[in-house]
Amino acid sequence: MAEGQFWPGESYCTSDLLFLTTSFGLSTGLVEGAGLRWVQKTPLAGGTVGMFLVSPRMLYVSALTDVVLFMAAGFLAAWLSRLAPKIPQGKVVLFILVFMLVFDCLCIALDRVMDPPYTAILSAGVASVLLRVLWPKRGRLLWLARKSLPALAAALVAVVCAVNWSSIESGRVAAAGMPVAPPDAPNVLVIVMDTVRADHLSGLGYSRTTTPNLDRIASQGVLFENAISASSWTLPAHASLLTGRFPFEHGAEVVDYDGRYLTLPEAFEARGYRTAAFSANTYFFSPENGFGRGFQHFDGASESLADSLIRTMYGRLITMLYEQTSHFDVPGRKPAEQINAHFLEWLGQEGGRPFFVMLNYFDAHAPYLAPAPFRGKFARRPDVGGILNPWGDRDTLEKAGDVQDERDAYDGGIAYIDSQIGALMEALRARGLAEDTLVAIVSDHGEFFGEHRLYTHCNALYLEGIRVPLLVEWPGHVPAGVRISDPVSTAWLPATVMALVSGRDGGLFPGPSLTEFWNGNSAGGGGALILSELVPRRAGPEGSPHEPMESVLDARWHFIVTGGVRARLYEWRIDPKEQNDLAQTPEGRRVVAEAMQCLPDRSTRTRRAGCSLRISQPDAVGQSLASGGSGD
Repeated sequence: MAEGQFWPGESYCTSDLLFLTTSFGLSTGLVEGAGLRWVQKTPLAGGTVGMFLVSPRMLYVSALTDVVLFMAAGFLAAWLSRLAPKIPQGKVVLFILVFMLVFDCLCIALDRVMDPPYTAILSAGVASVLLRVLWPKRGRLLWLARKSLPALAAALVAVVCAVNWSSIESGRVAAAGMPVAPPDAPNVLVIVMDTVRADHLSGLGYSRTTTPNLDRIASQGVLFENAISASSWTLPAHASLLTGRFPFEHGAEVVDYDGRYLTLPEAFEARGYRTAAFSANTYFFSPENGFGRGFQHFDGASESLADSLIRTMYGRLITMLYEQTSHFDVPGRKPAEQINAHFLEWLGQEGGRPFFVMLNYFDAHAPYLAPAPFRGKFARRPDVGGILNPWGDRDTLEKAGDVQDERDAYDGGIAYIDSQIGALMEALRARGLAEDTLVAIVSDHGEFFGEHRLYTHCNALYLEGIRVPLLVEWPGHVPAGVRISDPVSTAWLPATVMALVSGRDGGLFPGPSLTEFWNGNSAGGGGALILSELVPRRAGPEGSPHEPMESVLDARWHFIVTGGVRARLYEWRIDPKEQNDLAQTPEGRRVVAEAMQCLPDRSTRTRRAGCSLRISQPDAVGQSLASGGSGD
């Protein structure tokens, strides 16, 4: 074909257009997938690239998606160009394809320094310059598209095979090298109810019946009334739940967990267990954030078509616009029912070995949009929720009625999670697994609804953000109907699980074990650190910390310090809403001075020697928070 032609005749040639759009789409998609995969963990990642992490599967998902998008855009441009017959169809099509390629690449490369609208303007200028260069050589460009397409297709096939073979082979090697599990080893199921605060459980005194199934499970096991999370957001809290370490130790405070400590799935894999995780919080509890170690199967990001599509570059841009202009759900969110279905399907694939499984339910997280009928279960109207949305930059509420509506929708999400936990327990009983399964149910952090002028989470260490549900149940091994009012840390869960399963902790995880509390030896944990930490990820609304925040809690006092100097002190049992700061009272100054000695040395990531922590005696200082909370 002569270089001065693009398509002979007055209209485009379908086969030529197919070659052009497919070649451009494959080239762009392969570069995009590699770019997203590489840039997501570098300083180049900004709000667009950083909003979703991607698995290796994105290396070919982006290519397949871009082929479809480029084909659709190319044919649409060719058809619309008929409205301006003086402009050659080929010129219109070539500009659109070049613009899409340049825009895609620049969105990734300039994500940290330029927002997408400005990137689009820059891309249009670059595409116009490139069009002047390419248009005289359009015939050669079409020839190149034809010749390169087989190689691009072969590259795509190779990527698909490599990614999937790597996953299959790693699972096969892990299974082949597994030891034999100890005789009568129990199954272990850890359920994380993402974003559920303790005082919204009916079993902990809430006026609404939000958690009848959890209340029943608690009556068959041990309920900790005052469990304190290691942080007030997902990433560091999950790292603590898996390692038994506090954020200053494990380091997963802003970026992913680097594997410096043994995790629960690694410990159980070494004992011959099948290990798996099923996560609805694919933003943070995912292999891409360092949580894949020890899990032979991780059902997280990109496991569904919808979830894969929103993680492509153009999918992200559409999602950003959708979230900022709507009050609808986050695209690709996995409901608890789907998490259960995937877990039970995996459970039935292979038997003969005990399992260690971790589930993450995300339905109580903003935007609060549980499926019907739960969304409006406690509301004055059925369509509550959907206003607070961290992905849509909606992190405050202006109207008092909106606060109540969001709280109502949140309670509906908790009730939905509770119903699915009940359904899961029934499914395990039907399979004859209930008696042989140790179940631990916990939350990673709480949520604010205007308390201390704050909303959602990741913004403070007041009790609403760190006091979470924690219960343990295992028929015949854990006493039934026991309630522990002593404050405990969720970071003690790994030591507890290993102590129950092996009869001893074995030093694998720091403690103490929570078994000491129901065995009548709670004093053994009296000097252990009940610490929470928060390193701000980004600038938040008024009242949010802009410096690291630390919290130390004992039987009487809750000490919070920001930036290592600004201290607050609350007598949390008699002031559960933490309205009366006692840091400047004579007694408060003494307590603050002692509590400051208990803060870890963040420069060396070590605990300070000589801290007894028990800055007050466990005397009768007020009623348990189990009677607190209100549905009004």
